[in-house]
This record gives sequence, C-alpha cells and structure tokens, in this order.
Amino acid sequence: MNNFNITELTMVVLNRWKFIAVFTLASVAIASGAVFMITPKYTATTKLLPGNAVLADKARLFNDEIQQLYSFFGSGDDLDRLMSMASMDTSLKQVIHAFDLVNYYKIKEQDPGMRMYKTIRKFKKDLALVKTVNNELEFSFAHQSKDTAATVVNFMAEQTAVKMQSIWKKQYEKIGVQLDSSIAEISNQYNALALTTTDTDALTKTKMAALLSQLEQFNKMSIETKMAATTTPAALIVLEKATPPAKMSWPDKAVVLPLSALLGFIFSTCLILLTAKPKRF
Repeated sequence: MNNFNITELTMVVLNRWKFIAVFTLASVAIASGAVFMITPKYTATTKLLPGNAVLADKARLFNDEIQQLYSFFGSGDDLDRLMSMASMDTSLKQVIHAFDLVNYYKIKEQDPGMRMYKTIRKFKKDLALVKTVNNELEFSFAHQSKDTAATVVNFMAEQTAVKMQSIWKKQYEKIGVQLDSSIAEISNQYNALALTTTDTDALTKTKMAALLSQLEQFNKMSIETKMAATTTPAALIVLEKATPPAKMSWPDKAVVLPLSALLGFIFSTCLILLTAKPKRF
C-alpha cells in the first residue's frame, strides 16, 4: 500500500504554480465582470425606539402625582409588539401597493393571490427587522434605487407608529361610545323619575340623587376618555431616520473578489492534485 507523501504533493503544486496563478486571476476577472453586470442594490436603515404603551393610559393626563413616573421609552414587550405589527402580511401588502413592488420584482402570476404571495416572499428577502441588544428596532431594506430604499423604511416606520396609535385611539373611542350610551340611559331614567315624583316622595328623590351622581361621574369619565383618544402618545421614537445610502450593499466587491480568488486557488490546486496522480498518494 502506498504511503501519503506530503513532500511530493508540495512539489507537484509548486511546479504548477503558473497554472494556479492564471486560474486564480481568471476567477477574479470573471467575478469582476459578473459584479459589474449585476444590478446593484442599496440598503437603507432606520433606527427606532419603542414608545411606552403605558403613556396611552388616560390616568397620565389627570393624575399629577404619577405623571413623572412614566418613561417615554417602552420595554422589550413594546418592541416585540411593534416588530410583530410591522412584519404582518397586511402591513407588508400596504408597502407593496404603495411602491408598486409587484412590478419591481417582475411577478407575472395571473392569479392575484399567488402574485401577492410571491411578491411578499421576495420583499421579505430584501427586508430586515432587527431587535438590537440596546433594545432598539432597525428597519432595513435593499432596493435598486437608493432613494426608494430610504423612503420604504421610513414609510414602514411611520405606518407602524400610526397603526399602534390607531389601536389606542379606537379603544378609547369604543369606551367613549359605551359611556355615551350609558349617559343617555341614565338621563332617560332621571327624566322619567322627575316627571312622576312629588315633593313628598322621598324614595324617588333618593333614586334621582343617586342617578344624578352617577351621571356626573360618567360625564367626567366620558370627557377624560375623549381627551385620551385625541392625545395618544408616540408609538415610535426615531433615533436615526433613513437616508439614501452612499454605497451599494450588493454585490459587495470587498467580499466577492477575495472570495473568488480563494475559491479559484483552492479549485485549481485540487485539480492539479487530482490530475497529477503522484506515485505515493
């Protein structure tokens, strides 16, 4: 049985160094040509902080003693909630329609559902939603137009903030409708008793006083709820707004060209060893 001879293998490789050099340079040249032929993409990023959901509590408006306890910045739970909202298909569809990404990705499906499905899949490959160790949220998007890349991520940040604020607002508006309904019902009961009561009817007067007290309380709550609905806090705090990137993100010449040289060197070396067939290998 032949033994492995590292010296012989080394000599075989050294004797064919010109072939390895030419093959490596050719690999770099081919990669360079491919890099210049590929349509470049630009990645824009915006950095955000979550707003504090507790600030949506109407108590912040009417209790001076606890207003100073609230922080403007949210927790990790607020961050996860915003990421989940931004990555929903319904949110992505709004971006796709706003920037006509179906045509950008050249999806030719006839079925509208399948066309949107494939567009979302391609969109997600160019999109990155990242939660950093500093409890920040980063939206990144790669596009052939540097201006569009920046506009898309800024649009997504604004859209996510508006959706969260809309949720808070709708909750208070729903409570306000329920309070107004209760106020109308209590007012009817009070007016009905007022029409039938007499000066000597103590029980009815007691009921009317209780209804009047309840009515005043509900009116106060209704006013507070409507004020809270119109003063919803910021759901997102923009730390760094996305701007058109100065350089392309793909293809990355600093990565592609050295990698092609390394692969060319390895492949050519392996090819020499396989074809040379040294006596002891």
